[in-house]
Amino acid sequence: MASPRSHLPLLLVLAMALAAPVMAAPAASPPAPNAPPVSIVKTDALMKALKAGNYTAAEALFDERMKAAVPMDQLRGSWEQLEAALGPLVSWTFEAPTKAQSMEQRMGSLRFEHGEAKAMIVIDPKTGLVAGFFIRPPAPPAAEHASYVDTTAFRSVDLKVGTDPYLLGATLTLPTGNGPFPAVVLVHGSGPQDRDETVGGNRVFRDLAEGLSSKGVAVLRYDKRTKLYAAKMGTNTSIDDEVILDAVTAVHQLAARPEIDSKRIWIIGHSLGGLLAPEIAVRAGGVAGAVLLAPPGRPPWDIVLAQMRYLEAPPDQIADIEKKAALLRQGKEPEGTMLGASGAYWLDWSKRDGVAMAKKLGKPILVLRGERDFQVADEDLATWRVGLEGQKGAVVQTVPHLNHLFIRGEGKPSPAEYENPDHMDASVIEMIRRFMTAAPAAPGR
Repeated sequence: MASPRSHLPLLLVLAMALAAPVMAAPAASPPAPNAPPVSIVKTDALMKALKAGNYTAAEALFDERMKAAVPMDQLRGSWEQLEAALGPLVSWTFEAPTKAQSMEQRMGSLRFEHGEAKAMIVIDPKTGLVAGFFIRPPAPPAAEHASYVDTTAFRSVDLKVGTDPYLLGATLTLPTGNGPFPAVVLVHGSGPQDRDETVGGNRVFRDLAEGLSSKGVAVLRYDKRTKLYAAKMGTNTSIDDEVILDAVTAVHQLAARPEIDSKRIWIIGHSLGGLLAPEIAVRAGGVAGAVLLAPPGRPPWDIVLAQMRYLEAPPDQIADIEKKAALLRQGKEPEGTMLGASGAYWLDWSKRDGVAMAKKLGKPILVLRGERDFQVADEDLATWRVGLEGQKGAVVQTVPHLNHLFIRGEGKPSPAEYENPDHMDASVIEMIRRFMTAAPAAPGR
């Protein structure tokens, strides 16, 4: 069984939801003893065929649905267009195969004469044929810093968060001056996130940290345990292991620093981190309040299904998740995994009651959701709005025009826009700063 380290941030089913569904095909011959995995063999065969311009050989590696979805003429046209822009293919490197919903997928880089592109190849291990093939040229880099960032107003300090055997790389942005400063600990969404919470071409936590530190707030962000120690953690990872323990430790380490006002430490959580932020604050103690950015409000399997339907995932994949979700609703663990995470992990998630923890915390709570967020819906926000109604210091608000990353956009939202480098909207930074400034300090530690 796979651990939560292998599922995508915020349950976002990008690869397989967009892949062509697989139809029946002749079974592949069994591999010879000590032969490399079929996904490695087929990846190299596909790239060699495309490099040589042998589209017949390339198409022969596709399963029937892929052949229908990407006819040879379309394959040739797309590849020739790519080489016209980047030059001939020179070489390629792919990571080791990983499992995704019973498929094997390989992420890699293609080096052309005049540039590079990212690629993903999906292999059906039952047939040994290519079930998905995606190429994305690199997006233009975003500006180094958002326009609202004043790099003269803070400095960055590299340090470590956590305890052995899970020491985590971290960055603390400290405002210029002697302090003590109000401070924030940032808590990631689901999946193996880095300290910047990099999603596609965007660095959500870097924007948030540098934006707040430009306004006099110290911010601690760190690499997630599942990002650095996936192999060591094994298959029985819990929500505590993945998120909460390290966040609580980060609060305590931050409070011990002389530059920090220990009575004005806040938790800001995004997505899954938003759901867990009140619990982290309760368990850490002495926290001034919490900001919840796009926190889930429904059972996680309901969010998974809603996302898959929104992305028009293949019916067989939706049916598989529906079957597993039905068992989870009964408190039973389905066979195998769901999106790379065990049934025990999903049940653990479903038992985390963010609203109840927010009430127990009894401190100011700001809940924000972007209007264009298709991953955490208004239905999720309604859970918080109803649950926190009448609670002193609680504000629940939708921010117009923003997506799940709190980046401005227009039209129907989709995963593709996450690849476009941009920055968290300045209005969100200012809303958070004002809310923190207006709130009272916590009692002494």
